[in-house]
Order: sequence, then structure tokens, then C-alpha cells
Amino acid sequence: MWFQRFAAATAVASTAIALATIVVLLTPRPTFERIQPITVLWCFVPFVWGLWALVTPSSWMPKRLPLWGAILGVIGGSLGVFVLDLPSRFLGAELPLQVRAAAVVVAVLVYYALWILVRAAYRSLAAEPMTKA
Repeated sequence: MWFQRFAAATAVASTAIALATIVVLLTPRPTFERIQPITVLWCFVPFVWGLWALVTPSSWMPKRLPLWGAILGVIGGSLGVFVLDLPSRFLGAELPLQVRAAAVVVAVLVYYALWILVRAAYRSLAAEPMTKA
């Protein structure tokens, strides 16, 4: 059960990071150079997601897993937008507080959607293996 939680979360996070990396690589080089240090942090995201899945309350598994992911979205979005200031690093300009707050809301929604995929992956891993007839 524990490994299934970790594996489901890291599989979805790894895929999301790979897709985000493709987007970053397709952006103009000045943008890439501004956010290059942040890309190193991306290496840790799947591990953090796996740990987050491990600390999910058992009563929340798997039904409330997307809500649990949204909580991580609040934490990650707030750190990314307000502490690391990713929007201004990516865009090269300081954004108003309202726009940055909206970015956190978007992060929460994205995390919620991605954790729906984590729930699906968890259920798939938890399913009984098919037996030969």
C-alpha cells in the first residue's frame, strides 16, 4: 500500500515535470537563463510528491486524494509565486499582488487535476493482477 502511494505520485509528477521541461526548452533562451536555477529544484518534485502521498491520512485514500494534492498546491504555489518569485523570473517583470495571487489559485487547480491522475494511478496499482484463465 505504501509503495503504491509513492509510485503513483512520483509517476504523475515525473510526467508533469517532463512536459513542463519541454515547455521551458521551447521558450527563448533569455527566459531559460533566468529560470535555470529553478529547474534544478524540479528534480526533487517527484520525490516530494511521493512523500506527500505517503503522509496522506488513510481516511482520505483514495477518494480525497485530489483535495490532498490541492493542499500541496497551496503550499507549492505559495512558495513558487511569493518566495521564489517564479512569475517575475519567467516573465522578466514584477507582477502585481493580485496577479500573483491568481497564479497561486491556478497552481492549486493544476495540482488538483494532477492529483486526480495520482488517484487513478493509485487505483490502477492497487487493482488485483489479472490471472490467466
